[in-house]
Amino acid sequence: MLKLLRSWLRAGVFEGGVVSEVEAGTPQASPISPLLANIVLHVLDEAWEHEGRRVGVLVRYADDLVVLCPTRARAEQARARVEATLAPLGLWLHPDKTRTADLRHGAEGFDFLGFHHRMVESRKKRGRWWLNKWPSPRAMTSIRGKIRDRTAPSRVGWDLGVVVEDLNPVLRGWGTYFRQGNSSAKFGAIDAYVHERMARLASRKHALSGANWSDRFTWDWFGDLGIYRLTGTVRYPAAHA
Repeated sequence: MLKLLRSWLRAGVFEGGVVSEVEAGTPQASPISPLLANIVLHVLDEAWEHEGRRVGVLVRYADDLVVLCPTRARAEQARARVEATLAPLGLWLHPDKTRTADLRHGAEGFDFLGFHHRMVESRKKRGRWWLNKWPSPRAMTSIRGKIRDRTAPSRVGWDLGVVVEDLNPVLRGWGTYFRQGNSSAKFGAIDAYVHERMARLASRKHALSGANWSDRFTWDWFGDLGIYRLTGTVRYPAAHA
């Protein structure tokens, strides 16, 4: 296994028909990066299991991590402990991506694995707060960009059914990932955006002008196209005693 990993690291990067040598690290978004991160950061997991649990709860996925602490002082201790563990490995926390957030009463939130996490007050039991999560601003920008590309004016000559076939897998994949959370409002916003983009594309296709696209191409028309709808697909995790 070590020989295989060493070969991967020395293989270089093939891009545009050219192979470039890699002196250190792994390419961005490389499929091997999560595996290497888990191998290297196993040291952090072990250190936390023995010494860090008194400070806070470590949640790590590959090279992304969050430490949940009861106080700001504990959070600062956790940061110092992580930095001390990573330093002998030649690693450090990214200064622009590392911060301490105060979650109390929804004062601040944090982004982790594409979700924005924030405390939200219960509507039924005022004074009680629960940690909610929904697609982060970056995730929303990303899916809007993919929708925009697939409904661009350059596709005005395409049959709308073909546009839908190209768009549905993107919506279904994105929705499947983000449906585990409190994503209803964000899902509704994306459905509305898809409706607008498809209606504008249809307007161009039929040489119709004006801003009343919502009157010409209603939600019923939108539903008849067979576009995958995100609304109603949110799944809340089962409660455990």
